[in-house]
Amino acid sequence: MNTDSNGNPLLDQYSEEGFVDCVLRIVDRSETTDHYRFRLQASHAGQVVGMNVVIVKNIQGGFDPEMNLKMANVYQRGVVFYRTGPESDRLVTALATLYGEEKKQVLRMTAEETLTAIALHQGALDMEREPVKIKIFGRGAEPFDEDAYYESFFNLDLKNGLVFWNEKDQEYRGPLIRALAE
Repeated sequence: MNTDSNGNPLLDQYSEEGFVDCVLRIVDRSETTDHYRFRLQASHAGQVVGMNVVIVKNIQGGFDPEMNLKMANVYQRGVVFYRTGPESDRLVTALATLYGEEKKQVLRMTAEETLTAIALHQGALDMEREPVKIKIFGRGAEPFDEDAYYESFFNLDLKNGLVFWNEKDQEYRGPLIRALAE
């Protein structure tokens, strides 16, 4: 993995063929009975980018053995993004640039964005020992607004202290940036 001089991964080093795949490292971690809280950082264009994230602890597989969705394992406030200051503004601006939605000004990240989460696994998961593939959904609440809705993947590797944030579909780029920027 390519990193800057501070050990932060280069944000978009795994992007290819029109898809933007981001990697961030967990630089600070705390937990409660029900949640993990992380400070995530990466490097983009020579600057530190990042945000805080709260994620439900002990997420379990979202599918039964027949690959039917288990509604009990759909977490309505499964992942929450929090602005940490200028590094978060630089993250949203970097995403907008990488997505081809560049503005002439630096964007400011919203204070908080709540996402629904589903672990793309079957059965029990041990978040501490195995990577967890999570699909996150933003702005899916009723009344549903198709122009505001977005999805992406937020894959968590606690053992190695990394998060891989990948887009699901390029059509969600605009809604994601509009949701994360004030």
